Amino acid sequence: MKFIVLLALLSTLLSVFSAGAQQSLTFREPTPGPMVNYVTAVLEEAYADLGVELNYQPLPRLRAEQLAESGEIAGELGRLANLEEQLPSLNRVPFRLYEFSIVLVAKRSECGLCTIKAIDSVAHVSGMRAAEKVLEDADFDRPVFQQTKFEQVAKLLNSGRIDAALIADFQLRNLTLENPGDYVIYRLRDEAGYHYLHDSYKHLIEPLYQRLSAMKASGRLAALKKQYQLELPDQLRPIDMPTQFVAASSIQPGLTNADGSGSLWELISQLLANAVDELETSASNWPRARNLLVEQRAHLLVGVQKHQFEADFIYSELPIAMDDALYLFTTDDTVEQELLSGNQDHTVCYSGSDVQRTFLPKHVSYYKANAPLDCFAMLDLNRVDGVIDYKHNLPDWTEKPYRRERLRDPVPLYLAFNNNEIGQLLKAHLDRALKSQLPPGLVGENRNTIR
Repeated sequence: MKFIVLLALLSTLLSVFSAGAQQSLTFREPTPGPMVNYVTAVLEEAYADLGVELNYQPLPRLRAEQLAESGEIAGELGRLANLEEQLPSLNRVPFRLYEFSIVLVAKRSECGLCTIKAIDSVAHVSGMRAAEKVLEDADFDRPVFQQTKFEQVAKLLNSGRIDAALIADFQLRNLTLENPGDYVIYRLRDEAGYHYLHDSYKHLIEPLYQRLSAMKASGRLAALKKQYQLELPDQLRPIDMPTQFVAASSIQPGLTNADGSGSLWELISQLLANAVDELETSASNWPRARNLLVEQRAHLLVGVQKHQFEADFIYSELPIAMDDALYLFTTDDTVEQELLSGNQDHTVCYSGSDVQRTFLPKHVSYYKANAPLDCFAMLDLNRVDGVIDYKHNLPDWTEKPYRRERLRDPVPLYLAFNNNEIGQLLKAHLDRALKSQLPPGLVGENRNTIR
């Protein structure tokens, strides 16, 4: 019996000795910042409840990885998932310690839309796996400048020696830009960070996980996030870059056909080729095209007149084509003159934009059809007195030519965008592209030369 008591006492003493040996863990000293301060506060509090004190040693990132792998330091405070595949002696604590986004910061005037595809050079902190993964996934084959310090990346960006920088969103608070309004910040991908321990400390993983889970359940983690002000101010919040861009228009034969062919669709695809991976086209009628843009299901309208719509759109600086002349078609000289003078009540059919209602006297009645051929069919059946349309929409069934009167000369056609962040960036990109790529004389004065 005495032997059993002595054995139990010895076991207790050994446990105390073992615990005492584990009371101090050393990690690489992280660069101070709101997110880093939050992570160290969380881990110091959790480890303190386990009787463990944390110490920090200033080390370069790659050297710290070597020491963590060999067990000379305890592990990594916070790194991305799957670090254990790279450093097999490290073990992940299965608790999402922090979450962040990789963002791209770029100067609008240098790259327009500033997608990964559009930039010619980029910088990031050396050893930043998340940034490297973004570039690998994008098959980025242009110059990449890896810097040992975050401040060096910021200096390159401010000096204009690079088009863009890849950083973590929590680093935005430390990024000093000379003219912040000149830059765009895109969210590229979301990541999660985990705590890693060397094999020598695997016995701490489960109790640490339990303690972190308890801190989350009690609201302690939320309180610490608030304390360290992890929420970014509005002016620093990244925007999401659409993965697919949609261009909408009405069916304009030869320009924007329903099947995606047409010279204007080809022009837009060419202008966006260096910035967008996928461009979807949608051609139907102007009311539907307008609604797609207003509802933000499309990103631009192609081939519109300025102020064609009442919505608060913004327009390309240069026209992309000239619209054809607009005509009044009738079957009778007398009716034509009465429509033009406004002396008699008549009904006119149109299928384009509501701007077409402005070329005749105000008391003329209008009927809006879904397609040009519907209007001409109604004219042939004497159900309307005239049609407002283009020459290229004339039906091929007519045996007797219609009488026609020009109502409006050709006018420039533009691109239209929503007046929001993406719309402004898209406009800036296409304005630059149009100035550099649109050949002289492409837009004619009297006819649509790119039809």
